[in-house]
Amino acid sequence: MTTLMSWISYSDTGEAPHLPRAVHLVSDSKITWGSADKRWEAGRKIFATRTEPHLFGFCGDVVLPALILGQIVSAIDAEILFEPIATAQERQALIFETVKRAIASAVNTPTLDFTIHHLFRDQPWPNTSFRAWNMQFDATARTTQAHEVPIPTSTDIIGSFGSGKSAAKAHRDRWEQSDAAGLSRALLASFCDAIRSGDDPLSGGPPQLAALYTRDTPRQIGMVFDQGRYFNGLAVEMTQTLERIEWRNELGEVADPATRKASQGARRFGRPNALATE
Repeated sequence: MTTLMSWISYSDTGEAPHLPRAVHLVSDSKITWGSADKRWEAGRKIFATRTEPHLFGFCGDVVLPALILGQIVSAIDAEILFEPIATAQERQALIFETVKRAIASAVNTPTLDFTIHHLFRDQPWPNTSFRAWNMQFDATARTTQAHEVPIPTSTDIIGSFGSGKSAAKAHRDRWEQSDAAGLSRALLASFCDAIRSGDDPLSGGPPQLAALYTRDTPRQIGMVFDQGRYFNGLAVEMTQTLERIEWRNELGEVADPATRKASQGARRFGRPNALATE
């Protein structure tokens, strides 16, 4: 049923430390049918636009949100969903109306509850600001609601969702007791620990990661995890083209997809001693 998490990061170094540097969205890749025994561990759960600064993720039911988000991302990239001058709130409102119309066209479908999480960069550097919303569908009542999520003013979680939410928090709490507390990389590493642990039997497979930085459109980030290379949950073989995208490992280090180790010259992070044996 998914573990999905987003967070915002700030930097204590450089200019304007009060401004955010990025938002990240991370998910597991397991899709289940009724139980953990019926599963697929390469399901895409994170979607990024190519023409505007939007990120989307979902948890709960799979079919409707995955298909709807694919359509919404395509419409945004075709530049037909919004007017160019639309504000962030107007964009979100149009996305929400599109989600509701799509759900209304489903008739007698075996749909479960689901949540769509939407991240958007409202302003680029040097006035960087981000917004976040949740859109929640109640399958029993057949109702959909949306609300904006507050953005933290220091590096912290924006939202955490899904059947693995408690497991993710437990592992996050362990990292918060280490010398990596309060760092963006600790949030990613703790998430990967939670997925690997199997504490939530309905979450698993490789993590999938995307980010919105202070400029440009979102980056879908390749993940090196358990010696494999993954992109949106998909295992990929080594080719020279893999160097076209950003890669990270489970510790948040910039990774080389060829060696599956930290890139030459990249900052090394390592695990805190208290967590080294986990």
